Amino acid sequence: MSDARNVWVFIEVIRGKVKGVSLELLGQGRKMADDLGEKLVAVIPGNDVEEFAQMAIRYGADEVITVDQKELKDYSTDGYTKAMCTLIKKYNPAVLLIGATNNGRDLGPRVSSRMQTGLTADCTELGVDLETRLVKWTRPAFGGNLMATILCPDHRPQMSTVRPGVMEKAQYQEGRKGEVVKLNVSFKEGEIRTKVLEIV
Repeated sequence: MSDARNVWVFIEVIRGKVKGVSLELLGQGRKMADDLGEKLVAVIPGNDVEEFAQMAIRYGADEVITVDQKELKDYSTDGYTKAMCTLIKKYNPAVLLIGATNNGRDLGPRVSSRMQTGLTADCTELGVDLETRLVKWTRPAFGGNLMATILCPDHRPQMSTVRPGVMEKAQYQEGRKGEVVKLNVSFKEGEIRTKVLEIV
């Protein structure tokens, strides 16, 4: 756990468009990475997503990891979970932020369960305790009447899904430079158990 480094943001691309919450999380992730003195890494699984790597850098990422494969053209629980878990095992991030979209709410719990770490769902506020280097995840509790702050001291990555519209969108910086890492994940026959036939 002491080797865990960097703040990761899952960039969700649906049918050629980046979800707005992903850009909001790049803004929040930038602040957290700066507080921790670590890198902000954008992770972009999908198909034909290479074009979004430079966009993520200009919105604040220091590094982008893309997994650009036909198996990830459409969101699937099996495909995206394996892709994210493969990357987490390889790089050991300290923090992972996922937008609380329909897909994000599906992906987050599956990844956290497979990685045997905690997940704070539907966060509305994030902060960092600089002394312990723990993320303070804040979310509504008891029907929204109270705000609970949750810590994940014993496992990595520290994970959350974050509600769209509660964080300020990252500032676009033309000409900003960063590193792009392109990776592939091997999928066995039948490992992705669902197939999208049509989108209406």
